[in-house]
Amino acid sequence: MSHVLSTAARPRMHLPATTRLRAEILIAPDAERLVTLFADSLAEHGISGHFCLRKTGSALTPLVGDAPELIARSHSFFVDSDDMYFAGARVLLAEPDRALNNEEMARVRGYAQLFAARALALQELADDIETDCGLSLRERYVLGRRLAGLAPIDIALEAKLTVQSVTAAIDNAVARLGAETQAEAISVAARRGWLAVTSLENCSSSCQNLTYKAAQNG
Repeated sequence: MSHVLSTAARPRMHLPATTRLRAEILIAPDAERLVTLFADSLAEHGISGHFCLRKTGSALTPLVGDAPELIARSHSFFVDSDDMYFAGARVLLAEPDRALNNEEMARVRGYAQLFAARALALQELADDIETDCGLSLRERYVLGRRLAGLAPIDIALEAKLTVQSVTAAIDNAVARLGAETQAEAISVAARRGWLAVTSLENCSSSCQNLTYKAAQNG
């Protein structure tokens, strides 16, 4: 489901928008805050709307933004530019109210890349599945792959996740297990038999329960 935030709902802040963006965009807690941060920064460049699309194969699906009408427009600023394609996402921006120089365009593209990365990470976190043991499916999977020696970036590539989502899964698992360190969390989960799933494809789910296919740690 896509998230749309009205421009009128954005709170007034004293710090410059770009300062808030750099400080918060990679830790924005939800889609509404993410949209606000990005929109306020774009406004400083005369850009009044944006929308992020999730790319799955050759398909694009609405993800988050404050101007969904951009999807139907054929001549929006940057819409037809390959520069606004990022790993797993495409960012659409409204046409600015003034010409931007090369430095400003590069800055906007950088902001858009951070925005897209966090939008995807928030979507991945929302897509995770809770299991009866108290850890989510992703947390069990990530701990199992860390035990197998994979680095977070390798786990992200293997599971088609962002590194942010993998890191968040580790941190959440440590907190949920009451552990002091990642190593302790892995040890606790291993002793309790919660590392059986080593691939997200080794499971099936329904609205009633979650069942696991046999899989060995690898």
